[in-house]
Amino acid sequence: MPGTDGAQGELTGTEPLAEVARQATAHAGLSIVVYHQGGAETALLTPGQPVVVGRAEPADLRVPDRKLSREHARFTLLENRVLVEDLGSRNGTWLSGRRVERVELDIGGEVLLGEVLARVHGLGAGGSRTAGEESFRRQLDDEEARARHLRRGFALLAVRAPEGDAPGDWIGCVRERLRPVDQLSAFGPDRLLVLLPEVDAASALGLARAVASPPGVAGGTPRVGIAVYPGAASTVEALIDRALRSLERTSAREPVVQASEAWSDSSAPEASPAIVAGAAMRGLLATAARVAGARIPVILLGETGTGKEVLARYIHEQGPRRERRMVRVNCGAIPSQLVESTLFGHEKGAFTGAQQQHRGVFEEADKGSVFLDEIGELPLAAQVALLRVLETGSFCRVGGTREIAVDVRVIAATHRDLEAMVAQGQFRDDLYYRLSTMVLELPPLRERMEEVEPLARRFLSLANEANGRQVRGLSPEALALFKAHSWPGNVRELKNALERAVVVATGELITAEDLPARVRATRALDVFPPQSQRPPEDVARREDSPGAEAELKAQVKDYESQLLEKTLRSANWNRTEAARQLGIPVRTLSYRMKVLGLKKREA
Repeated sequence: MPGTDGAQGELTGTEPLAEVARQATAHAGLSIVVYHQGGAETALLTPGQPVVVGRAEPADLRVPDRKLSREHARFTLLENRVLVEDLGSRNGTWLSGRRVERVELDIGGEVLLGEVLARVHGLGAGGSRTAGEESFRRQLDDEEARARHLRRGFALLAVRAPEGDAPGDWIGCVRERLRPVDQLSAFGPDRLLVLLPEVDAASALGLARAVASPPGVAGGTPRVGIAVYPGAASTVEALIDRALRSLERTSAREPVVQASEAWSDSSAPEASPAIVAGAAMRGLLATAARVAGARIPVILLGETGTGKEVLARYIHEQGPRRERRMVRVNCGAIPSQLVESTLFGHEKGAFTGAQQQHRGVFEEADKGSVFLDEIGELPLAAQVALLRVLETGSFCRVGGTREIAVDVRVIAATHRDLEAMVAQGQFRDDLYYRLSTMVLELPPLRERMEEVEPLARRFLSLANEANGRQVRGLSPEALALFKAHSWPGNVRELKNALERAVVVATGELITAEDLPARVRATRALDVFPPQSQRPPEDVARREDSPGAEAELKAQVKDYESQLLEKTLRSANWNRTEAARQLGIPVRTLSYRMKVLGLKKREA
């Protein structure tokens, strides 16, 4: 089949792009993806070869879910649509809360087989294959883990189609300008995300410029935003955000924009949300406001994506330094040999390549604030120099002898356990005690779920403005999924999910089908739709009985616990390997282990 390259087990296809996606994949192949507790199963659909989905043989696509019948439903390819026929299953085939015997689905359409979600995906146009959203996200997570372990780089491109181009035409042109190893995934009807493994900033820029000028594309050229790991960001969610923000800054005169690396001026941030003060945040904000006027260092602790930079900016803007600069430094993005030069500057001739004098971060931020993000990544030698600045308020440039006095407020942040690093000799205890005069810990979003809805509405407004859309809000089911999701990527994941939904939405409201796969999976894993989505009394429904809902929830929890424990045992309780087998981030696995009380049992 064109565009499959024989990759039978790989989930391919764009996410729901309604009519645009249907046009883009005309005369191309389709696939069905069935999401279940253990992951997802995929089958390619070809003319004249229906695929039967069920629990066991003789089904063609077998899914280990006891709510499925042995042969549950048949999927048949009809031009650009898929015919779904229920095969007399016990728990039925459901579409939008109604039990159906026969239904046709477009690309992006989905049905529930009992309690298992089945979805139709496209395989791209003209043989230009794009990875499915969830498959692409796993590739990003894997690449980030590899790059972090090997201390190598990679990049993410956000690409917008030329104006007036047919939906499928430009993707092939982009593909031709990339390397075979590079991966593409649709981010909307006119956008792609592109993973560039094993590249530095210069190589990424060269590839982006090639993408922005492919020959034979009518109506102009694509525009490209670039974010390079770890310089622009050190997590997947942050990298996606930086690439999209860079894409927003492109223009006809400047079609390629690269996100700044290492350090940047944060005195005029790009459209950042106001902090939403839910119950879990009120005390934290009150404390932050009280310490804003002081000069003492502050250290912000919290998981990646919880909003540490937003809180740092809040502290800066609430204090007397608000009229001066706040300079942000990503300590993990600076090469170890250049850390001191970046922070404190250097004199001409201080080292090979130092052709002129350079002012460092602390000089640039004089009378303002320095935000040291990922402070836990700072090399020990640089920690000594930082401690000296905190204690004396002065430093020397690299290669210089003159003392330079500065008045700088230091705000540091990390997602790491600094106390454990001190105990292991990876972080200086004297620097830790100096920084930890005031410690503020940001709770993860899953512990402040009352903020999800107001944050979603705020991000919706920002995404509308950035993308020229007029989406009014979220459907009840989409909002319910947002509130049920655990948000392992925290606020940044929520922001990225909203922006993607705004881009792909075809109506006035964001629906469940517009959400990322891992958010939609909440519906399949948690099983129960909102009350308003259940079938009316006069429509055939699943077999219910008093206490059935509680019993089923307990069964799902028990199934999940058994699945996770079995996978962990097979991985010798190595969480990274177990998460890879399950196809989920390590942080999600750790959170579910905590919720379910899973621990390694002593022999």
